[in-house]
Amino acid sequence: MDEQITVLLIDDQSIIGEAIRRMVATEPDIRFNYCSDPTQALEMAEECQPTVILQDLVMPQMEGLLLVRFLRSKDASTYNTPLIVLSSKEEATIKVKAFELGANDYLVKLPDRLELVARIRYHSKAYLNFLKRQEAEALFKAEIMRQAAYIEQVGKVTTAASDVERDVFQPDALREVSQRSDELGQLARVFTDMVKTVKNREKELTNANIQLESLLKAYGRFVPHEYLRFLRKESITDVQLGDHVSKIMAVMFSDIRSFTTISEGMTPQDNFNFVNAYLKRVSPEIRNHYGLIVKFLGDGMMAVFPDGADDALAAGVAKLKRVQEYNEHRVQNGYFPLHIGIGIHVGHMMLGMVGEESRMQGDAFSDTVNLTARLEGLTKFYGVSLLISEQALQHLSTPEKYQIRFLDRAIVKGRQEPIAVYEVLDAEMEEIRILKLQTQLDFEQGLEFYRNCDLKAAQAYFEKVLAVNSSDKTAQLYLERVAILGERGIPENWNGVWTFSEK
Repeated sequence: MDEQITVLLIDDQSIIGEAIRRMVATEPDIRFNYCSDPTQALEMAEECQPTVILQDLVMPQMEGLLLVRFLRSKDASTYNTPLIVLSSKEEATIKVKAFELGANDYLVKLPDRLELVARIRYHSKAYLNFLKRQEAEALFKAEIMRQAAYIEQVGKVTTAASDVERDVFQPDALREVSQRSDELGQLARVFTDMVKTVKNREKELTNANIQLESLLKAYGRFVPHEYLRFLRKESITDVQLGDHVSKIMAVMFSDIRSFTTISEGMTPQDNFNFVNAYLKRVSPEIRNHYGLIVKFLGDGMMAVFPDGADDALAAGVAKLKRVQEYNEHRVQNGYFPLHIGIGIHVGHMMLGMVGEESRMQGDAFSDTVNLTARLEGLTKFYGVSLLISEQALQHLSTPEKYQIRFLDRAIVKGRQEPIAVYEVLDAEMEEIRILKLQTQLDFEQGLEFYRNCDLKAAQAYFEKVLAVNSSDKTAQLYLERVAILGERGIPENWNGVWTFSEK
């Protein structure tokens, strides 16, 4: 069952309130609350505990940006609650100011119903996940404090034992009493033995805790704690063969270009050092963007992002930034720069434990996974760093924040249906990105002529692209296709789709 989403609309116009109420009325998991007086907004937010706030900018009782400031006060219960500002017009300066004050989103009212519901769900989901992380951190801190209190209590007993051993706690009287043969002497001896036993037990517990912590850290390197939480398991010992989760997720594949050629001149030890140095730099970006590394594939990796394409694409761009930084270091030390390819796709899959009872590991299965691997393989043909599928593009909450170039409709090896392929320019080096943006109109015009079978015009536009950006391998690829089609002839029912026979 979906988690409850609570919307609080702050708008002095009841007609707007009624319109938005109707937009979300058909969503069973969305509860709608309306506040017409902004001066009562904080009080109402305390009562209904919204997962997202919709707020008008123009109200007679209070200026809208001032209300944003109040809602984002550190002592307000709404400090972390997602805030979507509603305005009657698209005004950049007001939008910038709203974001500076802490707004999460900006919509011109009245927005499209589907878009509004999608944004409400997106921000609410992020907020609910934030609350879950806060709760988990609080539980973790409480457990740490409980353990600390326990060790402190054991320490007090140990102090008493130390006092006895150092003759600080009435040593002479206790020594004499211990020599007695009656119950009182027995009590003194038992007390001394008890204190010594407690001290030994504390030492054993401390060593056991150190060993357990070390063991958990070691397990975490093979089965990450995030993986356990995703499978809803408390400990590695709870994981069983066949445990899995099935849902729509984003998948990422990446690897180093020409790794076989690079590794030919290396010893096995050099290969290990090289791959580990690379993975050590880029892998943290997966965790930084709420992803799970399912497995390492030699020089590459497969990762999934349970919350979707936004996290995956942000991680992909961040990984390529780390590679650029690493390349600066490599070049300064006399090494060649690295080039990697990344493919991102979104679809339904199963993630869980596979193998047999004595040996198991995490893995993911579905056609989505296979297609993502093929998508990553296409990066070398197009000469680009980061490719996403049309499904990934459609799952982005704010695709306009990225510079995206449509490249092709292609059929990859092992599939019958074509996929639309897009390049994310944000991942490229600055000088390459500028040239591709500069030639994008000519590139798109060439694609249009290419799809419409006007090979001569298509060739002219792709040559214009290469005249400005000679390193645009995609434009070069299209010139090669134009030459092939010119030589072999254009097939009947040509729709511009190209079939790749290689991985």
